[in-house]
Amino acid sequence: MTEETARPGDVAGRLRTTGAKAREAVLAVLAGLVLSALFNLPVVLHPRSLVTGEPGDPLLQAWQLAWQHHVVTTGGSLWTGNTLFPASGSYAFSDSLLGYLPLSVFGDGQYAALLRYNAAFLLACALAFTGAYLLVRQLGGNWAAAAMGGIAFAWAPWRLSHISHLNILSSGGIALALFALARGHGFSLRHGRRPELSRPWWALAGWVVAAWQVTLGFATGMPFVYLLGGIGVVLLVAAVRRRRPFGTRLVVADGVGAVVLVVVTYLMTIPYRRVVDEYGFTRSWSEVQYYSSPPQGLLAAPTETWFWQHGPFNLRSGVFADPGWLSLPGAPEKLLFPGLALLLLAVTGLFVSAWPVRVRVGLGVSAVVVTAFALGSQFFGGQFTYYLLWRYLPGWDALRTPGRLMLWVILLLALLAAGALTRCAQLARERPDAPYLRSLIGASLLLALLEGVPAEPHSPVTGIPPDLVKVFESSPPPSLLLPVTQGLGEFSEYVYQFWSTDGFPQLANGHNGLLPPQYDEIMQAAKTFPDTHSVAVLRKYGIRQVLLLKAAAAGGPYAPAATRSLGGLGVTRSESADLVTFTLN
Repeated sequence: MTEETARPGDVAGRLRTTGAKAREAVLAVLAGLVLSALFNLPVVLHPRSLVTGEPGDPLLQAWQLAWQHHVVTTGGSLWTGNTLFPASGSYAFSDSLLGYLPLSVFGDGQYAALLRYNAAFLLACALAFTGAYLLVRQLGGNWAAAAMGGIAFAWAPWRLSHISHLNILSSGGIALALFALARGHGFSLRHGRRPELSRPWWALAGWVVAAWQVTLGFATGMPFVYLLGGIGVVLLVAAVRRRRPFGTRLVVADGVGAVVLVVVTYLMTIPYRRVVDEYGFTRSWSEVQYYSSPPQGLLAAPTETWFWQHGPFNLRSGVFADPGWLSLPGAPEKLLFPGLALLLLAVTGLFVSAWPVRVRVGLGVSAVVVTAFALGSQFFGGQFTYYLLWRYLPGWDALRTPGRLMLWVILLLALLAAGALTRCAQLARERPDAPYLRSLIGASLLLALLEGVPAEPHSPVTGIPPDLVKVFESSPPPSLLLPVTQGLGEFSEYVYQFWSTDGFPQLANGHNGLLPPQYDEIMQAAKTFPDTHSVAVLRKYGIRQVLLLKAAAAGGPYAPAATRSLGGLGVTRSESADLVTFTLN
């Protein structure tokens, strides 16, 4: 017996149904956590020294979460970080991940910063699985369909290409909010809306979860807010055209929840709008073109997926690969393959499904349309698709990577696939003489799981030199670390920024989604330090100390700084085992 079939007066039946659903939800949470842990076992075993993927963006995001902890425990301005000095509002140069603020209970220093990041990373993957599982179940899918939805939404090959982007992986709140909203309104794809199943508190919870999702960042939050705006308009029109279609309690829940979402979204935009006003940051249409994937990107899987690492859809050896565009910078943003299991089941779901025909058509058309938008300028120049969003929707011009709309394509495909798997399960029960149906369901889940196994390396993070720890803990004046390297490496700007979690000294170094104009001036001047021009630039921006890392500078273009003459510069030099320290008097 289900909640939908329980008789209105059957209290015992409703209690049994509620208990069964609660147990299933707990099992879904546990399954998400277990899969997330198994797929990233080295990180689980060494959470204070490893990150999944290259030590680039994960170190930036580890610093972001550590900065939240620093502000909570010691005070200060959240939106102006200690790096990229003297820029103001620097924390708003990329997605804030502010929704992970509860993780600020972890301790201080670089090891705690990695532990905090890895906890958020594992939870993000688990929540994506759980949210999608619950959404599919609410919409009428069986457990196998829900499992497929969870696996695809959390570990589709496209998702693995963003395995170093915590802000993109953190999309579980989207599915969870949609689940709660659907449950709150008594809605499913199989039966439409059933008012007797409405649960106002669930609807309110859906809006609140959506607001939490927005606090993680606008890369995924921006499209979600516009989607919810559309849903809100539909609900409002329905409320106006019909007399009390939802009941007073549900209308109040929707109203309060929508206000919460609008207020939180507005508050989250304030620091970003200030940054735009101060620095003029924007994403040009040429950047959108640069990151737009050609159609063959839909059939190109990243090397981060173990199953396809040597298969026909592989980045390097794929039969659909075009080396001309795959060798260009930004290629990982153009690998849009959603997964073979998901595609096959979604196509099947157009013809064989538990959903009504109009639902299948709607899902299929929506998936095709969103896919066209995800190709950006590569779909007839984007003039009738992505360009319209970029040009006319407020805030959308801050999004430079159309391919990230694949998140929504995958969700739509997962719903189509869910209809197919649910119908297959029905047929298997009706036809016990057709065991191949059960085998088909099992094989589909297994293939989706295998496609989701990551092949990304788990990278050790370079520890901070002991002499630098002493400097950072001594509350130094605003400083610059040399040598400067913007790319990946043992001594990159990512690493320096991460090291600054020990004491959070003010550093001119750093890396972020955007860089302030004074950063370029400082770094250009640093190439000839110490000389009259470089010292003048550093003084202009209030930088009073330069720290040259001996091991990093050895044999490189910054090595001469250790022995250049300081005559007439007003600079003193001292030396320790790890550092050459210059003080600007």
